[in-house]
Amino acid sequence: MAKTITKLLKFSNRGLFAAIFLLVACTKPAPAPMEENVYYTCSMDPQVVEQKPGPCPICKMPLVRVEIARDKKENEVKLSAEQIRLANIQTDTVRQQALGEEIALAATLRENQNGINTVTARLTGRLERLFVRNIGEYVRAGQAVFELYSEDLAAAQQDYLLALKSKNRYGSSDLDFSRIAEAARNKLLLWGMTEAQLQEIEQSGAPKNTVTFYSRYAGYVMEAPPAEGSYVAEGSTVLKLADLRTLWAEAQLYVSDLPFLAQSREASVTLPYYPGRILSGKVSFVNPNLEAASKIVLTRVEISNPSGEYQPGMQAWITLKGKTRRTLAVPTNALIRESRGTTVWIKNANGGFEGRMVRIGIANEDYTEIVEGLQSGEIVVVSGAYLLNSELVFKKGSDPMAGHKM
Repeated sequence: MAKTITKLLKFSNRGLFAAIFLLVACTKPAPAPMEENVYYTCSMDPQVVEQKPGPCPICKMPLVRVEIARDKKENEVKLSAEQIRLANIQTDTVRQQALGEEIALAATLRENQNGINTVTARLTGRLERLFVRNIGEYVRAGQAVFELYSEDLAAAQQDYLLALKSKNRYGSSDLDFSRIAEAARNKLLLWGMTEAQLQEIEQSGAPKNTVTFYSRYAGYVMEAPPAEGSYVAEGSTVLKLADLRTLWAEAQLYVSDLPFLAQSREASVTLPYYPGRILSGKVSFVNPNLEAASKIVLTRVEISNPSGEYQPGMQAWITLKGKTRRTLAVPTNALIRESRGTTVWIKNANGGFEGRMVRIGIANEDYTEIVEGLQSGEIVVVSGAYLLNSELVFKKGSDPMAGHKM
């Protein structure tokens, strides 16, 4: 009997231990609560946002843990004083100021067509010698440019000398040799001979086989002249010269901006090759013919170039100035323009930086009108705004201003 009771107690203890072991084994630990202010993202692909650590699904790099301060706004970024210094973040105050609208047009410098002249052959002949050969070479007014052989010119010289001899030999007679000699002389002058050349053949009593011709204009050679030994026809161009003391800055203006141009024809021209230099001028020509395909018109501003330092073909900017009015404005550098709208960054009362979408109006190179989104006296970031925007993208993903549409 005692042995039977002992066996029953052993069996009961074993059952109790087994039940306790099964209870412990079947009870799973409670999962750790998800931290609402923590997420994981990729330093290479900030659009990736996960709730737990692991590899990036794009580049397979380990995700980085990011903690969001509970007192921050959704579109706010806070930086330490050292971070602000290293990021070179600078601010300015939103205020009312006089603002004039401007339109900047990409332009190219061209030769002033009113300053282009040609040196032509006034009669048919052969170019025996060229004194000017190269494109870009400068020619002075009165400079010898080419030497020409012409049978017609030699014959006209002979006629002139015969008329002079007859005048001296016969004096007054039925034929007025003085008038004949004067007519022959004028013909030679019209063909390009000079007074000095005529005096030379008068003294020598013999015609010149070749005659040197001189330029009546000053300018730079634009086209290569015909080769030595080639024949030129009467009226053909030997040299094409451009006077570059004035140039044209030509740009294309959209037809929608023509009403703006009607406000004022004042313009300024800047060249990237000369930083800080502003050339003033006026719009001298607007093409009355509209290019139907592109809806643009040619606009031209004439600028002075007395020293010849500006050259045709240089790139330039034409700035057209409109009317000025007083309005709320911020520096143009403060704006971040994207497809979804325009954003600025302001410094808020918490010492953080907050992104805000705005609606803009007229603008010039330095300032832009704020129609909606800011108030006078607010502090706006003018340097480092793109860095703050990138920081917010890192925090929220590819569209940090979602839900902040104007």
